[in-house]
Amino acid sequence: MVQMKTTRILVILAMSVFLLSGCWNRIEINDIAIVTAVGLDLEDDKIRLSLQVAVPSKLGPTSGTTGSGENSTFMISDTGDTLSEAYRHLQGKLSRRIFFSHSRVLIIGEELAKKGVSHILDFYSRFHEPRMNSYIMFTKGKAFEIIKNRPTLESVTAEETRELTKLSVGLSVNIKEFLDMLLTEGLEPVAPQFASEPMEKGGSGSAETDKTQAIIGAAVFKDDKLVGWMNDSQTRGILWLRDEMELGVITVKVPEEKGGGHISTNIIRTETKIVPKIKNGEIKIAVKTTSEMNVMENASELNLDDSKNIDKLQIEIEKEVKDRIQSVLDKSKDDLGTDIFGFGEAVYKKYPKQWNEKYKKDWNERFTELEVSIHPTVYVRRIGLTK
Repeated sequence: MVQMKTTRILVILAMSVFLLSGCWNRIEINDIAIVTAVGLDLEDDKIRLSLQVAVPSKLGPTSGTTGSGENSTFMISDTGDTLSEAYRHLQGKLSRRIFFSHSRVLIIGEELAKKGVSHILDFYSRFHEPRMNSYIMFTKGKAFEIIKNRPTLESVTAEETRELTKLSVGLSVNIKEFLDMLLTEGLEPVAPQFASEPMEKGGSGSAETDKTQAIIGAAVFKDDKLVGWMNDSQTRGILWLRDEMELGVITVKVPEEKGGGHISTNIIRTETKIVPKIKNGEIKIAVKTTSEMNVMENASELNLDDSKNIDKLQIEIEKEVKDRIQSVLDKSKDDLGTDIFGFGEAVYKKYPKQWNEKYKKDWNERFTELEVSIHPTVYVRRIGLTK
């Protein structure tokens, strides 16, 4: 009896071997070209695809070059009528299979972005390898110029770009989030503007090592086409309005009659609410922001131990916040005519019936005439200690 049970178990185990798939689809690192960043440009009505490819044997823990000065990445580029065609042209130049799954960054040049990016998003949503959580950015120049930059602190420039974006020094948008904005009613896409900047303020940055990567503003879209740019200060206003402000410093000027100078405060937390209201068929938007801050530096003669001076400081900061928001509102309404703040989305959520029947079809035109009131509230929580 025991022998029969043992025989049955052995037969079952032997048969189960045929059900095991093993590593039939394994990918060896020696067989693939690991893409760390992707750049896309428009060139003679064709798409130029530029790939930053890692050289695994040259990757060090912190440096983009080895001791012999060899680069840890290289760039390869080609064109095609479509992104897929350019990709196949590149594959014909490499002895290893192009592998997109480790790509961290997608950078798109201005000319291509103005023509429209829906076909690019289509490629990323259909092809299984590229990650939808890769960061998407736009540049006024050529994307391939950014792709071929050398890193300063990380092993590859794509990692520097990703870490810079994670620091919340500006807008942070991945491909999925950009696609969601494109598909959301009453909201137009916006993404970071990326550039190579001189490492020293006022420097020319003529050599490759003199430049570093920087987020310097925002790219603004209407549907899937780039329509304009916002500078760094205006981008801060976008973050306030979209309730995405996490880190930042606000500096206000102290009036001369109070001794002059400047006071800088560090943002601890913020909250922004967009409140739409329909009255007599007209939409009005109230933007209500609440912020908490700590004093970071007092380069003035103002005595912050006096609570009355704290009240005055809060009023000055509120004026600065309002000016930043008003500046980006004016440019978006008067110059670009695109709702990147989600005012239309807020109307849709609160008044879905009226939105679908009346406001949806011509929202961009209505947006330019929209009455928006700004109500900032600032609390200075701590003034710090002097040693």
